[in-house]
Amino acid sequence: MSANVQKFDRRLTRIVRKHRSLRNGYGFRVDRSGLITVKPKRAKSSGPLTAFLGVALIAVLFKAVVFANYGPQKYMSKLEPLRGGTLVEQAGAWLMEPGTLTFVLADIFSGILS
Repeated sequence: MSANVQKFDRRLTRIVRKHRSLRNGYGFRVDRSGLITVKPKRAKSSGPLTAFLGVALIAVLFKAVVFANYGPQKYMSKLEPLRGGTLVEQAGAWLMEPGTLTFVLADIFSGILS
């Protein structure tokens, strides 16, 4: 009796594992013998590089919108106190320093914000 229960438990564990793997999608494949089998698709991982690029893109867009909203003189006057502050404030001033991409995006956003 216990051998049958153990076989049943192993089979149930395999079925549950396969069912969980099919949650991410699946595809059908035909074997050499002509049998159609279901294969789970791999889950696509975004990875840390994609997350970093997303955060960087949002930061550049934010910087461009603020630059377009304030204008060059007021934006630079807001950065001046940060440059003389603590190490964290200096790092923030360095990150918020406008670059070429900021100027290009600010020109685009200034037309939208006006």
